[in-house]
Amino acid sequence: MPPKNQPAAETTGARIRALRLAANMTQGEFAAQLGVSRSAIAQWETDRAGQVRENMERIAKLLNTSLGYLVSGETGSLQGDELALIRLYRASSAEDRRILLQTARRLART
Repeated sequence: MPPKNQPAAETTGARIRALRLAANMTQGEFAAQLGVSRSAIAQWETDRAGQVRENMERIAKLLNTSLGYLVSGETGSLQGDELALIRLYRASSAEDRRILLQTARRLART
């Protein structure tokens, strides 16, 4: 368990879930676009495996991210403000992350 006030290390499943939510997709919508079951998405997002490795390239493409980010959290191609936002997001509590995503979605609509 991480020290108090430190976020838990993100997993591949957590990154998939965060990106799916940022894209404003339900598990069902995401599954339909990938041609897999909703339960497969639920398993991937909770790191209970399944066929996630075989689908990583398609997942990355659909979520508009890199394979490196999905697998290891690598943000090599991001710079400046984008990288700063990711670092701040990762350092936030779960509740603050929810608020940040909600705010970003609201701002993206204006």
